[in-house]
Amino acid sequence: MNLAFATPPGDRVRPAAGRTRADRAVRPGRRRGAVGPGPGASAIAVIAALAAIATLGCRVAHAQVSEPVAAAIDDPVTPAFALADFDSAWSRILHSYYDSTFRGLDWRQVREELRPRAERATTRSEVRAVIREMLSRLGESHFALIPREALEPFGPGSADDGAERGEPGDAGLELRFIGDQLVVSRVVPGGPADVAGIRTGWVVEAIGATEVEELRAAMAALDEEFGRRTGRARVTRRAQALLLGEAGEAVTLRLRDDADRAVTVKVRRAPVAGEPVRVGNLPVLYTRLETQQVGSGRECVGVIRFNVWMPLIDPHFEAAMETFRGCLGIVVDLRGNPGGVGAMAMGISGYFLDQQTSLGVMTTRQGELRFVSNPRLATRAGEPRTPFAGPVAILVDALTASTSEVFAIGMQQIGRARVFGETSAGEALPALMVRLPSQDVLYHAIANFTGPDGTRVEGRGVVPDEVVPLTRAGLLAGRDAPLEAAVRWIRGDAST
Repeated sequence: MNLAFATPPGDRVRPAAGRTRADRAVRPGRRRGAVGPGPGASAIAVIAALAAIATLGCRVAHAQVSEPVAAAIDDPVTPAFALADFDSAWSRILHSYYDSTFRGLDWRQVREELRPRAERATTRSEVRAVIREMLSRLGESHFALIPREALEPFGPGSADDGAERGEPGDAGLELRFIGDQLVVSRVVPGGPADVAGIRTGWVVEAIGATEVEELRAAMAALDEEFGRRTGRARVTRRAQALLLGEAGEAVTLRLRDDADRAVTVKVRRAPVAGEPVRVGNLPVLYTRLETQQVGSGRECVGVIRFNVWMPLIDPHFEAAMETFRGCLGIVVDLRGNPGGVGAMAMGISGYFLDQQTSLGVMTTRQGELRFVSNPRLATRAGEPRTPFAGPVAILVDALTASTSEVFAIGMQQIGRARVFGETSAGEALPALMVRLPSQDVLYHAIANFTGPDGTRVEGRGVVPDEVVPLTRAGLLAGRDAPLEAAVRWIRGDAST
């Protein structure tokens, strides 16, 4: 997801008001932040949004694999209704896509081929299927159709039913595919999965009614190298979305533990942690930043991890930098971070750069816009500061996308950071969101992005300086190999 300069007129990124609980800001050293939905946000809408935001950076060529939001409304439609949505989406892309030649694709021919199918559609889901097929022809990330019911403050048909809405909930664990196994890669300390006894390295075989074998079958259908990498990321996001639900409700997981014994665990979801924010047409999202200090004294290394690039993250990032200012080095952990507001890459890089430096170039039909670091020479309180001069490591994986990739490749190519982990998603196109006549949202790329040396990130990803994959054996032993490698590099200690 790259919302760089991507909120249309009238839309903006803004904190959500009207919390149902007292705000609890995320501060360095804290694992959890403010909890509670934004105004009138039902669990259904917010959970759908979280799932959608996690897949916005994905390709849509295999929508059946990763579409986390089912069409809850499948009303019959007229030909006029269907064509209004189809023509609006097609025309919007015709006039805004960054390459007027469409990279060799005959966009008008696509319309001639698919428009009759849209006209014959009899239900809303059929119209969406045709539009998604059209988007897939572009073969790039940051093209998606988000159902309007996923974006409404109340679930479909429920705005006036008077029923009390629950909070969105999460199971408190992260998943990654290692080989063909879906493995627990992280358990939030004190979270629901931790309390239920789940540990890193355990293999997930089913989430609720969904068998992981079904997800593996979907991955197996993606036979090209880039397709496999993209498909693996899409299926992982889909699996992660299955863990979301209403707070207080349970999700049943079937797993294999550290001794490969079959275990079934019921995890009762806790309210989603973080500070709420609204972005354009999306409902409330939750931002959170976590910190960790490795070692102590002059040999300490600060680790900063956050889940999405939103302005609410910045003051917490500054606070973390103040905490770790005396440390030997900093690790910025962007694993699983799908992106967000692209312009933030310029501000966050300024904590590490003392002069304006190009992080890359965004190219639209109208021209170029350079992403240039904004050195942080003072705190928010106006106190003078020198940007951090120690070594910086960045962690990425196959779920690192968009703005995270802009930051990582920029810092890597100018020599300010060393990148560890696995090749990132390769989904780095700045995009806009716009409502179609049906009120579904078209998410569409409007620019290309290249790193400081001219490398196109889309389809390639950020290639680590040190490839350090997660292994099940390491996770079972409680080890985080990419983080350990980054810390060794910062300390200059190959033996640790």
